[in-house]
Amino acid sequence: MSAQRWDIRDSYTERTDHVITHPNPSAVSLSVRASALVFSDPKSQNLLSLIERIASSNATALIIGETGTGKELIARHIHSLSNRRNGPFQAINCGAFSETLVESELFGYEKGAFTGANTSKVGWFETANGGTLFLDEIGDLPQSTQVKLLRVLQEREVVRVGSRKPIPIDVRLIAATNVNLEEAVKAGRFREDLYYRIKVVPVELLPLRERRGDILPLVEHFLAVYRNKLNTSDHKLAPETTSLLMEYPWPGNIRENWPPKPLRY
Repeated sequence: MSAQRWDIRDSYTERTDHVITHPNPSAVSLSVRASALVFSDPKSQNLLSLIERIASSNATALIIGETGTGKELIARHIHSLSNRRNGPFQAINCGAFSETLVESELFGYEKGAFTGANTSKVGWFETANGGTLFLDEIGDLPQSTQVKLLRVLQEREVVRVGSRKPIPIDVRLIAATNVNLEEAVKAGRFREDLYYRIKVVPVELLPLRERRGDILPLVEHFLAVYRNKLNTSDHKLAPETTSLLMEYPWPGNIRENWPPKPLRY
């Protein structure tokens, strides 16, 4: 570990400061999972108040927010405050699977249902039974799957691919999107009936630039996290660094790395 001096020169930075480095920074970064709610801005406090009110219900929630705002973190917090907290929390990204695989991933399949199905497989809805299923980027679901998802939510049962036997489930669904689903409905890309089924409780997560009261508490949180992981001393932010952090627009929200352009020692 060493302390390096960088000269950062771009539209946001014109100062020299120490940057903590690590022999394998990517490994350290991957080991730090978003797991702490750092919401200090009044707008964020209002959001947490809403979450506390809705958590105890089984109502389906739709979290709306830009990429990197912490939608899964909010979903996990809802689950942790709910009566299902002792049950499983399963999270998947709907855009991570091809159209041919997404149904078998969500609902499971039976042996011989298709080429390569040598054994039966439990789907994500079944694995989340008794708990919460978080479907991120639900707007990426193909319409054929949207129809089946709507039926699952209505009937509270799934039918595995290759089977005709319904399996009862007890799952709370929390969905998330970074696209405007109303526009997707108008364009014919998303079913209107499914949209209203998942938007029982809308939860709007503002971008970081609109809740600037969270910026410095987040910085202090991550400094503490990396201080513990790297066994460094207590570092303090210079006043000019604080100003730059507050002025920066954070287009990538909390997920964004900063500063964007370290140039040289």
